[in-house]
Amino acid sequence: MSQMSEWSWESLRQNYLTVPTLLRSIPVGIVIAAGVFATTWTHTLLSDHQDMVVHTYEAIDTTKDVLIALDDAETGQRGYLVSSDRQYLAPYEKALGRLQTLRVNLLNRVSDNDSQVARVRQLGVLIDEKLGELSRSITLHDTDGADAARAQESTYMAVATMDRIRDVIGDITVNERNLLEVRQAEVETDEFRIRIVAIAIGLASFLTRAGVEMYLTRTRRSE
Repeated sequence: MSQMSEWSWESLRQNYLTVPTLLRSIPVGIVIAAGVFATTWTHTLLSDHQDMVVHTYEAIDTTKDVLIALDDAETGQRGYLVSSDRQYLAPYEKALGRLQTLRVNLLNRVSDNDSQVARVRQLGVLIDEKLGELSRSITLHDTDGADAARAQESTYMAVATMDRIRDVIGDITVNERNLLEVRQAEVETDEFRIRIVAIAIGLASFLTRAGVEMYLTRTRRSE
C-alpha cells in the first residue's frame, strides 16, 4: 500500500513536479525543441541543394553524351559511305537508339529552367536535321551509289549542322556551369548555417539553464 502511495499523482506532484524541476526542464525543453526544428530545416535545405548540384552535373554529363552519340552516328555513316560495308553502320544504328533516351533525359534535367528548355528544344531541331542528313546520305548511297552520296555530303558540310549543334551544346553547358556555381554556393551557405544553428542551440541551452539556476538561487536566498 505504501509503494502504491509513492506512485500516486499527489506523491509525484509533490516530489517531482515542483517549481524548481519545472523551471529546469520546461525552458530547456523549449530550446531543444526549437533546435530540433531548426536543425531539421537546415538539413532539409542542404539535402535539397545537394540534390540540385548532382542534378546539374547530370545535365552537363548528358550534353557530353549527346555530342558523343552524334559523333558516333556521323563516324558510322561516313565509314559506310567510304567502304560500302554495312558493318560500319553499327555505331550509327546504336547512336540512334542512345540519342532518343539522351534527348528525353536532357530535357527532363533542365525542365526547371525555361531558358535551358528553349535551348534543348533548339538542339532537338538541329539533331533531327543532322540525323536526317545522315539518313538521306545512306539512302542515296544505296540507290545511286557511293559517289552520289559523297557529293551530297559535301553540300551538307557547307551547311555545318554539327557546328551549330556544338554551339548550342556549348551554350547549354555554360549556363549549367553558371547554375552549378550558384547551387554550390547555396550548399556552402547551408553547411555554414548548420554550424551556426548547432552553436546557437548549445549556447542557448547553456544560457537558459544558467539563467534558471541563478533565478532559483536568488529565490532561495530571499526566502
